[in-house]
Amino acid sequence: MSHISSYHADIRLQTALEQGKSVEQDPGWEILNGAVWACAEEMNLDVGHSIRDYYGRLVYCDWSLSGPAFDRGIGINVDRETGDVVFICDSYGGYERIAGEIKERVIQNYIALCVTRALSALNYDVEVQEVKHPVDGKKVLVKGVL
Repeated sequence: MSHISSYHADIRLQTALEQGKSVEQDPGWEILNGAVWACAEEMNLDVGHSIRDYYGRLVYCDWSLSGPAFDRGIGINVDRETGDVVFICDSYGGYERIAGEIKERVIQNYIALCVTRALSALNYDVEVQEVKHPVDGKKVLVKGVL
């Protein structure tokens, strides 16, 4: 049975909304875009703007990530009124694990990019180190030296 599920992330792009601007003008939009593209590169996925459900129907979104092992893809939407970031996908048929892995990787990249930008804005020299772990996946260490 096909069912598009949504997963709310603890990311909210609201700075621009509070200033009466569109969510696309939020600084977090650019950071989220970078996190999506970094995830695509790391996991050999394609970035687009639509996913498919079990029956092949298109569902449009702000970003989508898909690949040979996950052709339906996972979508990422930003609510235009609240700025909430939501992941959507049809995980029917055993795609829960890969969808969760992609979601976690995007969130991890988003956090690392936010910390890096914040430290850079405070005039720190920033060094980012990625460590691949066979069980835990990837760990990111962000160092800031003043």
